[in-house]
Amino acid sequence: MMNDIIVEFSGWVRMTPEKVSFVCIGSDKPDINGEEWLALHKDARGDYIIEDVIAAQRDCDDGNYEHVDVFEDDSP
Repeated sequence: MMNDIIVEFSGWVRMTPEKVSFVCIGSDKPDINGEEWLALHKDARGDYIIEDVIAAQRDCDDGNYEHVDVFEDDSP
């Protein structure tokens, strides 16, 4: 069996609020868009995570990777 490939990265993206969706974690609250997320009190924003971080990166208006490493996972 072949080992997996690991990709580590860090960076940032800028996106238009209506282009991003958030999912509430830990409750049955409905999904919201970025405009609705920005309208929440800052304490309530922590209840939500970005629905699809890969889509956010792909569809962003601007962004930059600060660090990207690719390596083989040689753990047992």
